[in-house]
Amino acid sequence: MIPTLAEIKINLGNALLYMRFNSVQIAPTPVNEENFWKSFFAAVLCIPSTIYLTIAQPLETEPTIDLFALFLIDSLFYVISWIAYPIIMHLLLLLHKKEKQFGVFIIHYNWLQVWQLLAFTLLFFILQTDLLPDYLGAFLYLITLLYVLMAQAYMTKTTLETGWFSATAFVFFNLVLAQAILALNQDMMYL
Repeated sequence: MIPTLAEIKINLGNALLYMRFNSVQIAPTPVNEENFWKSFFAAVLCIPSTIYLTIAQPLETEPTIDLFALFLIDSLFYVISWIAYPIIMHLLLLLHKKEKQFGVFIIHYNWLQVWQLLAFTLLFFILQTDLLPDYLGAFLYLITLLYVLMAQAYMTKTTLETGWFSATAFVFFNLVLAQAILALNQDMMYL
């Protein structure tokens, strides 16, 4: 399902409010099956940034597979990364008796990914220009990472109606899962 331009604008606006730590102005999101699946359109919006980051980041060693196989593997893991977290989060929310908030959480989480990836893409672009000294670039990366993680924790806290500790634990789990998927993706390049 493809959302309309107006729906994309509203959802990205809501996600931007989370990035500004302002959930008061967020319009209530109707949670239904259609809006749930439309939120995965955010993955389409993230494709250009993902391609840029994949191509621009240097690899430690040259992959042992051809370019087409590399493209297929990266595409597969891109899809896996967008599917794995919602599936596992659903199980975790069942354990925490928060399954009623699953729909609204995933809708907001998916749209928030667009802004988070955009922040990292812009930062990576700035760091590639060598305008900043290495130590300042590393500091800026750390600040951006902390900001993005805090915004995600804030969104998690708000949508799941939970405390900061639980929200931080969910964000930490997301980091661990993302790193595991990335490591598996990189291992596949050297088969």
